[in-house]
Amino acid sequence: MRLSGTENHMRQITFLVILSVLISCQSKNNDQGSHDVSYSVDTVIIDSKDRILDINSRLLTSDLNDEESSIFLFNSFDHSIDEVNLDKLAFVNNYSFEAEGPNGTGEHVNYINLIKEDLIFIKSFGKSAVFDRNGHLIKKIDWLNAIDSKGLKYGEIPRNEVGIGASDLKVFGLNYNNAKSEVWLDILSVKDNSIERFDIDAEKSYHNFVIKIDDPQYYTFLDPIVFLSSENDFIMVSHQFSNEIYLFNAEGEHVKTVNYQPKSTPKRVKDFTRQITSSEQVQEEYQKFLEQVRFGPPIWDKVKKRYLRLSKSVVFSDIPKEESAFLPETKEENIYLSVFDNDFNLISEIAIPELSSEYVKYFAKDGKLWVFKNFSDELGFIVVDI
Repeated sequence: MRLSGTENHMRQITFLVILSVLISCQSKNNDQGSHDVSYSVDTVIIDSKDRILDINSRLLTSDLNDEESSIFLFNSFDHSIDEVNLDKLAFVNNYSFEAEGPNGTGEHVNYINLIKEDLIFIKSFGKSAVFDRNGHLIKKIDWLNAIDSKGLKYGEIPRNEVGIGASDLKVFGLNYNNAKSEVWLDILSVKDNSIERFDIDAEKSYHNFVIKIDDPQYYTFLDPIVFLSSENDFIMVSHQFSNEIYLFNAEGEHVKTVNYQPKSTPKRVKDFTRQITSSEQVQEEYQKFLEQVRFGPPIWDKVKKRYLRLSKSVVFSDIPKEESAFLPETKEENIYLSVFDNDFNLISEIAIPELSSEYVKYFAKDGKLWVFKNFSDELGFIVVDI
């Protein structure tokens, strides 16, 4: 939608007022780790320059560059990637891509990550590849014909993928077996055309929290999110309902598994024990999960040499939910920020009431936590300085 001259002028005035005033507060938290932690919160709005940015997916299909100066977000409206400069707080560039054809990314893009030398790894439904910023295909990823540890063709395509390394490209993918409620991490060496498989569900943090009804007439499959991300030259796998974190280096070697004991939430939700036979039971069990804890992925703060992670617990209203609603109305949302040192030792936990969700894009920039926020269809961030 284009604005008239008067509307655009008023919009610019409003934008400047927001940036000059900001929403800022100081807060202090009691001892939740090793010491008291203070923090401040600012809110910033991005000047879109009349570009319609795609924020419907909560910026989950986006990536921050190594310099932390810009975030690149996929725009499903015209199948392109928008660059937003976070120093200027403004849209600065657009890169066009094709859905089909010799340079096609695939129609439904669900993940992007930046690779050094201005290359972009793009994952869509059923395919993935490396492209340059001009939309030219550089390298297709061929999972189907890669050879697994048994010497057989892999013959599958992971649901989620991350590409890392420009010269010796490795692609990390999550492969699921819905029938057995299983998930693995498969690592493809593009150069060697070989695949290694790792168990990233040793504690059954995926398997035990899949809520399903196998009856074909009422088939339901509600599985927890397994996060796959690239941070601090590590590939990290983490779970939505349990707090362990698996770290792999760029060569595809397992480095360590992180476990810690949060103080504000349980370290994992309780397993459900009954047989699920109805949609009402699906809702009840999922609600119990959310009332305990839901974790986001860990991120790396390279300025202060620490890891950060959001988690959340929900208190639901006692008011009977509407017939069409899956869950009751939310009465209270509690967002916590866990702070770790560079060896992943838990330093502290902070309740951040200014935040409302952990299931959005968040990242560290200039030693601060930036959390995506939709401000009346304008792209913005809540910036937390700890």
